[in-house]
Amino acid sequence: MKKIFHIDDNEELVEITEIILGKDYEVRSRSTVEGIAGELRNFNPDLILIDHFIGELNSEEILKDIHTEIPDFSIPVVLYSASYDIEEKARKLGASGFIEKPSSIQYIKDYISQFFNKAS
Repeated sequence: MKKIFHIDDNEELVEITEIILGKDYEVRSRSTVEGIAGELRNFNPDLILIDHFIGELNSEEILKDIHTEIPDFSIPVVLYSASYDIEEKARKLGASGFIEKPSSIQYIKDYISQFFNKAS
């Protein structure tokens, strides 16, 4: 079973996403970024799904911190955001994909399914 690590400071969305995606994937979620590198090492996900803004931090800062703590970091990242100008930045950050908010949970589920199918 593929593993997804989901990071979003919206706890309600985290719960819903865990329930929906948890039917097809092993999902671990966080609403904060403290200690995230260790958790990524232990969980070893196949994909990271991350909101662009987590509290005061943005995904660029979070991903830089992860790369600092895990130099050989190579897990695909799908970034999602309501910011219209973030898609190009996501690519520059090395994100493997981008989902524009708001998106339905079904859309996110379909996107992830297609992502894994392409990667196979």
